[in-house]
Amino acid sequence: MTESAFAELKEQLLEGSEKLFEHIFLVHFKDCQQYVMQQDDAPYEVAYDATMDAFLTFRQRIVDGKVAYGNLRYLLTRMARQHYYKRAKKESTVGLDLVSDPSVAPDVKFEPSLYDLLGRGWKTLTKECRELLRAFYYQGRALKDIGAETGTKPDTMRKKKQRCQDQLKTACLASTQGQ
Repeated sequence: MTESAFAELKEQLLEGSEKLFEHIFLVHFKDCQQYVMQQDDAPYEVAYDATMDAFLTFRQRIVDGKVAYGNLRYLLTRMARQHYYKRAKKESTVGLDLVSDPSVAPDVKFEPSLYDLLGRGWKTLTKECRELLRAFYYQGRALKDIGAETGTKPDTMRKKKQRCQDQLKTACLASTQGQ
């Protein structure tokens, strides 16, 4: 597809015609799905779903003006693989309440002093840090979701989380040295 053909079909897409999306879909869908199956050892159904998700995301990105003419085939394939990784990660994640640590016997009790230490360190954190760490560790929420609520980028959220963890460690260490 030439750049001028892409620009023309993109304009038509913005006006409601799906010719561009249909063209890209018909030409590349099967190849993209096969590539995900081959490169990532993905089952047929999962590769199909990941590829379909990528195509739908791709279409929306074109409408939003976030896709420029270029190697669209590569972009779509890359997006499909990313959708597959997200899907595979989500399916392989197990809740902490379902995991038992074999190194800890069920009747082992943790020392209350450790909880006290953590509690003292926790109190030194800012409200923002406490909320961030609580949402991430106790509620199991993703940093990108937490950041979306406040309009903060995922990279910034990761850095904030790291700083909050460092503050908590420092406070706990200071608390042990002060005993």
